[in-house]
Order: sequence, then structure tokens, then C-alpha cells
Amino acid sequence: MPKKTSGEFNQAKYMAEWQKQNMKQVSVSYKTDFVLAFKEACKKLGVSQSEVIRKAMEETIEKASGLPLESKD
Repeated sequence: MPKKTSGEFNQAKYMAEWQKQNMKQVSVSYKTDFVLAFKEACKKLGVSQSEVIRKAMEETIEKASGLPLESKD
């Protein structure tokens, strides 16, 4: 466990190390108008952008889970 120099548990350091080991970021770039329209649509629907993206990722994983892997021959 990460400790401060005083010997106390360092919560911030622990969280940073955990995130580094267990989390990944997905970064994309789209045209400004498309992103602004997406943000506005999420706001109108009362959902977070992250929620929409996560659901799309989960649906894609689920759809692909029954498919065979493509060989790269």
C-alpha cells in the first residue's frame, strides 16, 4: 500500500496506481459540428456522453462475442 513519508496511507497515490493498472482511455477525434450535435443530443436525452459511448461499446462486444475470430492470412 502506498504510504506518505509520515507513514500514513496515501489514497491519491493508491488510486493513481490502480487506475494505471486497471483502466484505459479511448480517444477519438470528430468534426466539431458532429461533436456539438452529439453533446446537445445527450443533453436533450438526459444521458451522459460516457453512458452512450459505454453502451455502444458493450453492444459491439456483445454482437462480436458469438462471431469467430478473423484470421489474418
